[in-house]
Amino acid sequence: MSDNLIALQNKFLGQGTTVYDKLSALHEAQGYIGDDDILALAEQYNLPPAHVRSTAKFYEELSHDAPARHSVKVCLGEACQAAPNGGTRGLERRLEEALGVEVNQVSDDGIRLEHVACLGYCGLGPNAMVDDRPLSLTAEGSERQVVEHLRRGSPLELEEPTNAVYLPEEGEPCILLRHFHKDVTGLEAARAAGIYSSLARALREMTPEEVIDEVDRSRLRGRGGAGFPTGTKLRAVAEAPSPDGTGQRYVVDNFDEGDAGSYIDKELVERDPHTQLEGVLLAAYACGASDAYIYVRFEYPRAMRILEDAVAEAREAGLVGENILGSDFSCHVHLVKGQGAYICGEETSLLRSLEGVPALVSYKPPFPAEKGLRGHPTAVNNTETLHNLPWILEHGGEAYAALGHGNSRGTKAVSLNARVKRPGMYEVELGTTVREVIFGLAGGMADGKAFKGVQIGGPLGGILPESALDTPLDFEALDEVQGILGHAGMVVYSEDDDLVEICRGLMAFCAVESCGKCFPCRIGAVRGTELFDQMMDPGKGGVTDDRLTLLEDLCETMKFGSLCALGSMTPLPVETLMRYFPEELERYRASAETAGSRR
Repeated sequence: MSDNLIALQNKFLGQGTTVYDKLSALHEAQGYIGDDDILALAEQYNLPPAHVRSTAKFYEELSHDAPARHSVKVCLGEACQAAPNGGTRGLERRLEEALGVEVNQVSDDGIRLEHVACLGYCGLGPNAMVDDRPLSLTAEGSERQVVEHLRRGSPLELEEPTNAVYLPEEGEPCILLRHFHKDVTGLEAARAAGIYSSLARALREMTPEEVIDEVDRSRLRGRGGAGFPTGTKLRAVAEAPSPDGTGQRYVVDNFDEGDAGSYIDKELVERDPHTQLEGVLLAAYACGASDAYIYVRFEYPRAMRILEDAVAEAREAGLVGENILGSDFSCHVHLVKGQGAYICGEETSLLRSLEGVPALVSYKPPFPAEKGLRGHPTAVNNTETLHNLPWILEHGGEAYAALGHGNSRGTKAVSLNARVKRPGMYEVELGTTVREVIFGLAGGMADGKAFKGVQIGGPLGGILPESALDTPLDFEALDEVQGILGHAGMVVYSEDDDLVEICRGLMAFCAVESCGKCFPCRIGAVRGTELFDQMMDPGKGGVTDDRLTLLEDLCETMKFGSLCALGSMTPLPVETLMRYFPEELERYRASAETAGSRR
């Protein structure tokens, strides 16, 4: 069905243009998409109305069907939930009262209040997006400014914030952040810093196979979570046959960073965009791709603006497009803005989004390296993964592989939330312990609070207790304690945080963000949320042995029956809650028994 719809779009919209593109442009122009708009688009381009409607309704942004004068999106990520001043829930209640509107509603005076998964300012929460501008609302008077702006039109003088970034100490490896000590966002400054020299050398002196060999020697593994060897993926794409004999291949930079607690890709792109482009182009050269796509998270408008400028500069200088740097290698770079679907971080879902159809997860095999975007071999790589390639080509794969721990080589960027004294982004050698990051680099717990747990790798990561703090940051070591390295965003929880409430929120998040293709994820997350609601309500009996057994069974079904990681890994934080923090659940048993004795 997807192939047929793509063929129809190519026929009636033009090669490579999709319904998703048309809907995105329409929403940007008027702020909503009504039923009349859907029917008009379908009629204009001779497309099935059901296809246009299903695509629009799949994405959070495109699903708005009523106009609004202003929009406010309160960040629902775990880092903001654990932020000061009541976190997400406190901010949400105050805005509801001040604006006279409930979440997911539009007020009489045209203010839409809703949630957003993460804005990438996890060390500065609680955060909100006001009229598509991400803001930190921690400063005194910031909430009042927002309310006055929305209700009375007064100027909103708050600026989009900036994350703290801490460079490694002298003598420590610095690969990802090596250009962060100065401004290299402009092309002239970038080239003066040596950016694009690895690409020039590769095009001048190396075959694509030799580039892949160097990446193989580095032992670089994907930084998006799965940890798949990058060289192996590039080689698979390079060697895969093209279905139509054209040799068409693609590279896709997965910049849909949506894990709460993580803003690593955001900082890499915003502070060093040309290194990112160089990494994309090196991957394209290695696997023979003539087109590369960067799928940019909707909630990162500043990153989108910076990338647009960088691509335009690079194209003007002959670094993007036809016959790059006078060589036989040509590659066009396309930017696509996401429209608010966490599931698009999953590679097959992302590819369906680029194709303009509802972003449902696809069965594997075939893998994208064999049959990816529009049926052609495609290398889908995380942003941080690609950011490593220029350094590897400059210094050699063996130099990169000399760093790290076990089968996890090189360095890793990590980011921390506001529960630590020095929240921000760091670069560490893989093998550094969780304790060294939290209590060394980040200075330990803020405000004299006691450490309770840490969740690494976003909403699908296990919540680890103090006894696991000496675990090294590496793929296998974290797996042994029911954690994941993932994207290495860390959300630290203190004595003030209710981990049962956090896990309930994670189940609800999965229920909202599920693509709906497989029922263990689609239905299991809803039932899991309902079960948590029963356990957290003394009036409904609270925690019981039967409910805990049912929760275990539900987690097992989701873990082994779901089609992709969203459904199969959402149970992980719940399982670690039951394993490491039974006392958190027991509090709800005690409160239920107390309520029963009062009756």
